[in-house]
Amino acid sequence: MEQAKLVERLEGYRRRNNANHCYVNGDLYRLFYNRDLYIIAYNSVKSNDGAETSGADGTSLHGFCEEWITELIASMRDESYQPQPNRTTMIRKSNGKMRKLSFPNGKDKLVQEAVRIILECIYEPTFSNLSHGFRPKRSTQSAIAEVETWKGTIWFIEGDISACFDEIDHRTLETILRERISDERFIRLINKILKAGYFDMQHSYQKTKTGNAQGSCCSPILCNIYLNKLDRFMESIIERDTTGDYRRQNPDYAKARYQYKKAVRNGSDPKTVKRLKGEMESLSSCDRYDPNFRRVKYVRYADDFLIGVIAPKTYAIDLKQKIKEFLKNELGLRLSDEKTKITHAADKDVAFLGYIIRKGTGKHSKFQNHPFDPTIRIYMNTDGILKKLRENGMCRGNGYPIGITRLFRESPEEIIKYGNQVLRGLLTQQRGCVNFYKGTRIQYIVQFSIAKTLARKFDISLKKVFARYSRSLLVNYKDVKGKACSVSLALYKSLARQKNFFAEIKSAVKPFSPPKYNLRDPLSRVCYICGNPHFHVSMFHRKTKKKLDKPYSPIVTVMLAINRRQIPLCAHCFANVEADRFQLNQLKRR
Repeated sequence: MEQAKLVERLEGYRRRNNANHCYVNGDLYRLFYNRDLYIIAYNSVKSNDGAETSGADGTSLHGFCEEWITELIASMRDESYQPQPNRTTMIRKSNGKMRKLSFPNGKDKLVQEAVRIILECIYEPTFSNLSHGFRPKRSTQSAIAEVETWKGTIWFIEGDISACFDEIDHRTLETILRERISDERFIRLINKILKAGYFDMQHSYQKTKTGNAQGSCCSPILCNIYLNKLDRFMESIIERDTTGDYRRQNPDYAKARYQYKKAVRNGSDPKTVKRLKGEMESLSSCDRYDPNFRRVKYVRYADDFLIGVIAPKTYAIDLKQKIKEFLKNELGLRLSDEKTKITHAADKDVAFLGYIIRKGTGKHSKFQNHPFDPTIRIYMNTDGILKKLRENGMCRGNGYPIGITRLFRESPEEIIKYGNQVLRGLLTQQRGCVNFYKGTRIQYIVQFSIAKTLARKFDISLKKVFARYSRSLLVNYKDVKGKACSVSLALYKSLARQKNFFAEIKSAVKPFSPPKYNLRDPLSRVCYICGNPHFHVSMFHRKTKKKLDKPYSPIVTVMLAINRRQIPLCAHCFANVEADRFQLNQLKRR
């Protein structure tokens, strides 16, 4: 009953904000007194890869129990809750630079996820349709699907905000939140999260004066709330500067077309007709720089944005300057002059969200028959994919497939499953790309890399591997329950482009779809080992399989057999498992 009331209350915020985009929300902080909010938050993050990642105090979601919820609710009531400083690490970006990631502890993860759930009910119905990052039912593909419709674009502005997450101003963010939230206790809670600080690589505590920690549960939606101001600014620019219903006709093209039709009508010799047709096709049918026709398109994914302009270059330069001034004056962010390029759509490709965007068929393509082709085409970045395969140890620098050394100790079925993860991850979202046929090279590398891994594992030739497992590398095996199973490489029979791939993704995007909350209470279950219904349980977490060391411990063997990342254990069994005193024969078979 309490769960139904909480869901109805969250749904009420969503409905009111969807009906009135200026609605001011109050009485939000009291939601943190509700036990079920933490259950929903736990269910939302429990299976994430970061669930077992520990914070600065060494705790993660491992050990989640009723005492955690009781302690959090008590600290929320008297506002004594204080998030712990985050643990940080540096990861290398694709451009060689380093990115700082922050890891909160287990209890802070729950609070941050609860904050995210509440903020999503308020802001998600009112976010711009031009924003696609970290939003339900939206992705990089939905952003690219939007770009594909920008027919006739002349100039691209590739937006790059310098260190966006690190330079978000806390005071400005508070001001933006107060426009829609009248609960000061809720604002103070978010402010505590933002100013929690972190321990650097030398284990020294550092205060957080600006920025939004990447890695926290609520940082993506806070970033979207902050940059929604940019989205609204661009919407006003689009509404103001969109002029003209159509471009005026090019007079030179009209003359050339008249001469061509006249020659055809009078029965002129074929050479003359062909020459006149070539002259006509070498001209644009309309005035591409008509001052009375202007279009501006915009799409954003997190802190990356792309603008398409049909206007003279002077307008694109002026628009870039306006965006730079807006970001600096209104949001305190810096637009990188070096990385924010203005690119002529017909002369140079644009890289955006891992895809290559090109107008027409390309300046140097042998298929370039229409120099004024207005169509925007999406290409997959084959060089980037080959680089990932090299980094994965599946091929050499020249693309020659090699065996994966780290998989030699794995079973054949696990090797095949890994190959499927790579193959699907690299090619599934590229099916709408014009050059999807180049996926044959990607598929060949994965297929032969997996085959060579099996060959080295069993010390046999490649020919014998294909004779034993067929070209699709079909492996028959029995699972832990003795059931006969089989797995093979998910090879594409055809790598022909799916022309409607991006269009179908775009049509599936909805302004806002209500979230579905998992209300199942994991703490109401009995201990998985002893089954005693009179003991309170804590949630025991295991790492993802790729991070587990062999040989597996008995409890991990059980969890892998039932395909669970978390199981409930009573305090006694939890202590035995932690001390490695658990044996499989102690498990009560149910």
